[in-house]
Amino acid sequence: MRTPRFYTSLKRSRFHWLMPNSTIVLFFLTMAVMLWTLDARESEQLRTDLAKDTLWAEQTMRLRLDGQQSELAQMARDIGREELDEEGFLVQASQFLANTPEMTAVVWADASFTLRWIAPYEDSGLVAGAGLSGASATAYLQAQSEGRSLFSQPYRLDNGDWRFDLMVPVFRDTQFRGMVIAIYQANAFVRRVPPSWFAEKYYLELGSGKQLLASNANNTTTSRVVQSIQLAGTPLQLLARPVRSSVDKNRLIQLGLVTGLSVLTLLSLISLSRHIRRRVAAERERDRVYNLSREWLGVMRADSTLLHVNPAVVAGLGYPAEQLVGTSFLSYLHPAQREATRQMLQQLLQAGSVDHYLETRVLSRSGDTLLLAWALSPLPDAGVIYFSGRDITAQKQAELALRHEYMFRKAMEDSLVVGIRAIDLEGTISYVNPAFCRITGYDEAELIGLRPPYPYWAPDVAPYNYEVLRQTLSGEHTQQLFESVMQRKNGERFYGQLLVSPLIDADGQQTGWMAALSDMTEKREAQQLLEAANERFIAVIEGLDAAVAVVRPSSQQLLFSNHRYREWLAADSDDSGNEYCDLRLYRLLRHASSEQEIWLDEPARWCLLRTRPLRWVDGEAAQMLILTDITEQRAAEQRYEEQMLKLQATSRLITMGEMASTLAHELNQPLSAIANYQAGCVERLRQGKASAETLIPVMEKITAQAERAGKIVRRVREFVKQSEPVRKPVAIGEVIDAALAIADIEARRLACSINVHLAPGLPLVHVDPILIEQVLLNLIKNGMEAMQQLPPAERQLEVSVQRHNGRRIELAIVDRGHGVPDDIKTQLFDAFFTTKSDGMGMGLNICRSIVEFHQGQLSVEDHPLGGTIFRFTLPVYEP
Repeated sequence: MRTPRFYTSLKRSRFHWLMPNSTIVLFFLTMAVMLWTLDARESEQLRTDLAKDTLWAEQTMRLRLDGQQSELAQMARDIGREELDEEGFLVQASQFLANTPEMTAVVWADASFTLRWIAPYEDSGLVAGAGLSGASATAYLQAQSEGRSLFSQPYRLDNGDWRFDLMVPVFRDTQFRGMVIAIYQANAFVRRVPPSWFAEKYYLELGSGKQLLASNANNTTTSRVVQSIQLAGTPLQLLARPVRSSVDKNRLIQLGLVTGLSVLTLLSLISLSRHIRRRVAAERERDRVYNLSREWLGVMRADSTLLHVNPAVVAGLGYPAEQLVGTSFLSYLHPAQREATRQMLQQLLQAGSVDHYLETRVLSRSGDTLLLAWALSPLPDAGVIYFSGRDITAQKQAELALRHEYMFRKAMEDSLVVGIRAIDLEGTISYVNPAFCRITGYDEAELIGLRPPYPYWAPDVAPYNYEVLRQTLSGEHTQQLFESVMQRKNGERFYGQLLVSPLIDADGQQTGWMAALSDMTEKREAQQLLEAANERFIAVIEGLDAAVAVVRPSSQQLLFSNHRYREWLAADSDDSGNEYCDLRLYRLLRHASSEQEIWLDEPARWCLLRTRPLRWVDGEAAQMLILTDITEQRAAEQRYEEQMLKLQATSRLITMGEMASTLAHELNQPLSAIANYQAGCVERLRQGKASAETLIPVMEKITAQAERAGKIVRRVREFVKQSEPVRKPVAIGEVIDAALAIADIEARRLACSINVHLAPGLPLVHVDPILIEQVLLNLIKNGMEAMQQLPPAERQLEVSVQRHNGRRIELAIVDRGHGVPDDIKTQLFDAFFTTKSDGMGMGLNICRSIVEFHQGQLSVEDHPLGGTIFRFTLPVYEP
């Protein structure tokens, strides 16, 4: 045994410090040069990164500003075309502002510098009717004169905030109508418009000339590297500087690392010197001590550093002796045992020369885990511990395997929801698991050692269970699965399923029987409920007055069908028993939509086919088809359409009947003129005074009067003839002229004037002219009759036509009559409702049906100056 001085540090020559000191000085110089190089490279990297990021940010901001300018230009075009009113402007501007938080408001100013529409009105701080001034007015005039969008110079508010405007002129054709103005806030602009990653990475300043407008204020400590972004189309520029806070932090970390490494280097050199001296002595000791035994022998310090190891340790761990010495003994232990072993080693040295024994797991180089029994003998004076270890891996593995096997089987049996019962060849219960006890309600102590009959057998079925057990014990059944009614300890009965199999020992001999008990009560009840629900479902489906089928789309396999389906579409079966859809249904499935009306030849009927995708019971995709008989419904709809056509024709005949006297008067004038002209011609012929020169003018007048009468008759005949509705492209002016040709006759009788106002450039409409003439004639006639209480000079009825939107035109019939009371407006278009003493109440109802047939709407409203306005829309012809 060595003395304590053997393990203390040996004195070194003073020349031994020359090399460590020189190494430290050289290390510090190297670190200084490295820091300077890193700082230079970092500055250059900052300039490169800033240039690249600036290009990306400039492109992103340009795209954002261009997009906003395009949105405002579109809004200006809509205002110029009068397609956008104040309400639409407020809605569209609010939606636009929600996506552009850098904007404070969007306003529309007219040509007189006056703010008209403001969004948002409450939060913008602007007042409708106010004028523009300062930089805004200057930019307004410049944008007006140049006829293009431009940004104003920034201006400062009373609260110190900076703003600037985007002026977008509004033109109608070439006439200047005003300006759409987007008001930007400088603080929001510098925070929202630059990309978020760019604003987080750099300190940004928004300026105009030498004036600073706003900054992102992320960090005021910036570097000298700067990059300028000139915002195209604006008087603004954005300055970006890298934030130096992270750079300073990195520099501090680098200085800390250099200092730490220097200290660690110094300590390592000192430790290395001590280690060299102790290693020389350890080599002498090793030859005498470590070759005595094949057990793991060695010496370690109090901090668990290995000083010596014998060849057994080298062979066991798989590491060379040179690699093991100087490392921590704890590093080769299992991680879960390192902390406890470290504390034990400290206590061992404090306790003095007291040997200690323990078992640990050791990790070898090959990854194997070895179990060793250690004997530790401390030497407090020298601060070292001698250790001796014996490999007990094989012994512990055998014990551990046996314990794991037992615990695994125990855990598996305890976690089962299936009850396990073991009996010997005589039927005596030798084992039950917890699940068996839970199912039967008996404790393990109450069941172990029992012989049949068992207490969990129901009394009424005990003979049956005993017979089954007898057959099992006699060997008549080597494996059996049966169900029986059993009874718990509290008297509750349940359905139990037993799976019985032989119990074979390690020698292959049968020692008893193992049974697995499952509680089938809930399963049987669920099965019964499922069967009852299935029966109810089948009864409901079979009772439907519709054909229902479920088909697999991939193979057309018919998975389910009800009685009505089999009656209408009887499907044949193939040899495998799988039914398939017939060819008719197959063709329908190929072209069917989610809802479609089809005609079935056999049986001859109209059906509504509806298809829905679903997931079948096997988890595969399927398609459900429902065929509903709509033959009677279609027949009723067809009869209704025929009745409506007859009713429309009858309404036109009634209108002509009401105007019969007026038409007779109109026809009487040309007929009387023809009779007079003919009488004059006959008299001249009798007197012999007739000549070609005198008779030709008279004959031409007779022809003109005949054409006048024929035109009236032709108009009436076209109006009253019954025909199928035929929609075609037609000019609305021609339809109005045709209606006025008849309405003018009634207007002269009622002393009314009809004024027509057609908007320029009206497109063709896609309508049935006769039906629209009927609507116009009915509404015009009602309007003229409503003005009979007015003096003749005030009986002015207006018919106006204008564009409603891109796909509709709107017709308005305006009278100055007594109007329509509010309490009857809701009933005005109902069938058989009338305010006339001799009316049938079908005129306006038919008019609304005709307008809705043309995908339009008929409405009524009060005239501000008295009277009523009837409006209806018609579709524009689209080739």
